Amino acid sequence: MKQYGFSLFVGILFLIGGCGSDNDDFNRYSETATYKLTFTSNWSSTNFPTNYPNNRHFSGLIGLTHNSNVHLFEVDELASAGVVKVAETGSKDNIKPEINNVINNGNGHSTIDGSGLSIASLDAGENSVTVTFTVTQQFPLISLVTMLAPSPDWFAGIDSLSLKDGDDWLTTLAKDIKTYDAGSDAGTIFTAADVPLTPHENISLLTSTRADTDFENGLHYSNGLPIGTISIKRIE
Repeated sequence: MKQYGFSLFVGILFLIGGCGSDNDDFNRYSETATYKLTFTSNWSSTNFPTNYPNNRHFSGLIGLTHNSNVHLFEVDELASAGVVKVAETGSKDNIKPEINNVINNGNGHSTIDGSGLSIASLDAGENSVTVTFTVTQQFPLISLVTMLAPSPDWFAGIDSLSLKDGDDWLTTLAKDIKTYDAGSDAGTIFTAADVPLTPHENISLLTSTRADTDFENGLHYSNGLPIGTISIKRIE
């Protein structure tokens, strides 16, 4: 009887020590939480063959952590000059001051500024890039964009994604990344010549004829495949 009791006690200790989860490693209600975001491309000649550009690549990731008072972009609203610049050229020059203004006005906490995926990287089979960022209780949302290049004014992104589940910080999160038309150029294929729109149109989920691209409502028209995905994991 004593031996059985001792074995049971050891077994309970083993279970307590061996049943930890990722959530046990972090304070779910901490003031800040740091995450690693991985962007992974699905853009290939197999997945999106229509007018596929061999020199396809993604510009550097750019965005911010913020509260619910602001949006980096919204469907059916005009794109900011910074988002247009990213969508047309991949440049971060205009969007960084816009992000700084959001932060200085008290609606954002920090910039998310990462690398892109170059032609050479994608050709070598390196289809992922990572960036780290910190959110706070006051600024638990993230938004970011990246240009699909070459393209007239198309970008992939997320807007106002929350890293919280109720009062808890999420440990992991996965999300499809849709493709958008910034509304500043009328080109219909990836390698179209510049056809500026005046005035600009509202942002929309990229939809085209089947002769132009494989996109409908920002995803592949037949199988719903996104141009890319993000996975987010808490690291601190």
